[in-house]
Parts: sequence; C-alpha cells; structure tokens
Amino acid sequence: MRGFRHQHTSDLSASLTCSTMTYDAAHLEGQFDITPDRKVIAGEDRQSLCSSLKMLLMKMLVKALMSNSNFEGVISTARELLEEAPDSIYPHYALGTAYSKLCDNENAIYHCRRFIEIDPIAGDATFKKENLATTENNLAVCLKTLGFLDEAEHHFKEALKLDTEFAAAYNNYGNLLNDKARLLEARQCFIRAIEIKPEDHIAYWNLHSTSQDIAEAQSIIEACISKSPTDEIAVFTLAALRAFNGDPHGFNELLKYGFGNEPLVRSVAWVLSLPKIPKVHFNRWSVYDYAIGLSDKNRTFYEFGVWMGDSFKYIVPHFANGFGFDSFQGLPEDWGVVPKGFYSSRGRVPDIPNSEFIAGEFAATLPDFFRTERPRAGLINLDADLYSSTITALTNARSVIDQDTTLIFDEFIVNDNWEQDEFRALNEFCEMYGYSYEVEAVSLFTKQVVCRLLK
Repeated sequence: MRGFRHQHTSDLSASLTCSTMTYDAAHLEGQFDITPDRKVIAGEDRQSLCSSLKMLLMKMLVKALMSNSNFEGVISTARELLEEAPDSIYPHYALGTAYSKLCDNENAIYHCRRFIEIDPIAGDATFKKENLATTENNLAVCLKTLGFLDEAEHHFKEALKLDTEFAAAYNNYGNLLNDKARLLEARQCFIRAIEIKPEDHIAYWNLHSTSQDIAEAQSIIEACISKSPTDEIAVFTLAALRAFNGDPHGFNELLKYGFGNEPLVRSVAWVLSLPKIPKVHFNRWSVYDYAIGLSDKNRTFYEFGVWMGDSFKYIVPHFANGFGFDSFQGLPEDWGVVPKGFYSSRGRVPDIPNSEFIAGEFAATLPDFFRTERPRAGLINLDADLYSSTITALTNARSVIDQDTTLIFDEFIVNDNWEQDEFRALNEFCEMYGYSYEVEAVSLFTKQVVCRLLK
C-alpha cells in the first residue's frame, strides 16, 4: 500500500505541461502575460501576480520536480503568494503539484480543485489551458489513493479528453480500472500508454498485473526490464517467476550477490520454502476468484478491514451472506510509514445487499459479536494490515474457522516488515490453537496469500 517502498501499482503525478520533465524557459514564459511588473495590492485584484513572481514560482517548482526535492520551499513561497492573490491560479497549481508529489492527498486535492475551478484573468488563460490536463491527472491520483474511485475516474477521463496523448494519465487510469476489477479496460489503457511512450517501463510493469499466467507475466516483465534494466523490483520479480517455474538460477544469483535481505526477495524465499509452490496470481480479482472457487459457498463470508467496500462487494454475492468489520476511521495505529487514520472512509459504511457491517475497533466489537453463535465461515478476507488487528480478528473469530474455511490475507508478504504483520499473526494463531496451514495461492504484485488451516 501507499507509503511502503514496494507499492503494488505505479501511479504517476505530472509536472508542468502535461508530464514533460524538460524545463523550457522560453515555452514557460510563453504561458505568462509578460507585462511590466506592477505591485500587487491585496484586495484590489485577487488574481494578480506580477510576471516575475510567476516565473520565480514556476522555476522553483520545475527545479523541485527535476530533483524530487525542496517541495517545502515551493509550498512556503506559494502560500505567501496566495495571501497576496488568493484566486491566482499559479500558487494553487504549485501547491497542488507539490502536495501531490509529497503524497499529502488532502491538501493536493484542495489546491488542484481550486486551479480547475478558477476562471483566470485573460493573461493567465494560456497557462491554465496548457496545465489543466496535468492538474486533472494529479487530482485523480490523489482521489484514487484515498479510495474515491468513481470521482477519480471522472477526473482521469477529463485529463484524457484534454490531452489524448497523455501517457501518464492512461497509465494511472489503467491502475484505477484494475482497482475497479475492469481488467480488460485496464489492459487497454496500459497498452495505449506504451504506444504513446514505448520506452516507459512503468506501463509495462503495471500491464503485467493483468496477466493470466506466469508465462504471460514473465514476457511482459522481460519487456519492462529491457526498457529499464535497473528496475530492481522487476528484476527480482522475474527471478521469482522463473524460480517458481523450476529455474532458480537467477534467484540464487540474487542471494549470492547480497540481495537476500530485500523484502521481496525474502518473500520469494518463503514461497520457495513451502512444501509445494502455490498457484501464482497477478491481481487481487484473480486471487479472489481462486479463493471463492476453493470455498463452501453455502457458508458465510467475513471480512476484517472493509474500507470502501470494494472487495466485499465483489466477494459477498457468491456466499449465503456476509459480515464486515471496520472502524471506518482508518488505521488504529501507525503501520510502518503509513500513519494512523489512513484508509479512512470518513465513517461512511457501505450499503451492500445481504450484508451486515459492524463499526468500531476490533478489540471493542469482536468479543461481543462472537459471543453469540455465528455461522461457519466459507471465506474470510483479512485486510487489517496490522499485526495487532489481525491477531485480534483471528482469535475472536476462531469459533467460525475450521479446515473448510478459506483465508485470504491481503498484506501478507512483500512489504518492508511483512514478517511482523499478518504473517506473524497467522503463525501465532496457529501455534496457540494447534493448527498448521497450507498455502494455496500467492500474488507478489498484490502481496496476498490464500491458505487453509490444517489440524
């Protein structure tokens, strides 16, 4: 998930002039109304900034984008200018772009929206026109990160309507369509991004998430590496897929040359240590389909960690009924570098037929819920991320779990400290209650693991 080094998708926020990273001063000046400087009088014209201040702000932003640093300086300057001219599009553009690069989604959304909403003075119209697609893309990326997928889709479509050759937006829109289980459309977006920018390895990486088997994924990742031979995650993943297919040479080379402590490499080593290689998947919908196929559909579906309800909505129609558990206020504590409160739905509880949702932290709600006899679980999706939440869910739900229950863990492997999160919770649960487990499926891309308990 976002905030961890091994993200399962690669989104692209854009820079000036629709993702162009080359700084062209003459072109940038052409977007401004270059007239003799005049002093800004607060309250007289809420949009007016002199051309020299506009150039200074945009030069700072381009420099920060080129070096991926010093966005704090951009933010500080832009905020000062915003006090002088609160309806000027330039500070809003700079703040929206800087905050999106810093993954400060709430602030980025606000300033991107302001840039889109403001009807600029005549001299600023060119700048807005040439950077509107960029802003629509950045806004959509931030909305997607916070789980507002429908609204994000609207803004990706707006970006692509404004610029039909916007490769980054096609790539990002493909990721969103993947998140909405529209894999064929996602694939088409990634392919379109590659057609526009054939050397961009990121679209190849995301394209492999639509693969149906190892051979297809391996072929696409090989193409990704041909465009970027130093993409370590792609190199590690290719070595893993070859090892899963019986050729461990590349993976052994990674171990030999000191990559054994990398989270992805540790994850692959764990998979290779299993008694049998599980079924390998490349997106969460394929994982869900496989887990559903293993499960007794006459039983009940349980999910711990519902967020916006996307996975719940996909899975529950296959079962007799469903129960979902979440505080709907985000993570109850920090998770690595992901802060407490992230993944919040702002208290919004999904409305899904044949389902019941229990709102509140697990430690407060689960003991009371499971004190009453509940139906056995056909499938449980554990998307609680944290060790503390996952062990609480497993121990309280043990009365509905048996050897015929299929378990999906959503963040089991690949993250920096994966052994201390859901992996640790499952192993401790098994040790406490006399179980072992058999791994049925894995996905390196989505970090999921499907397993069944054994007595």
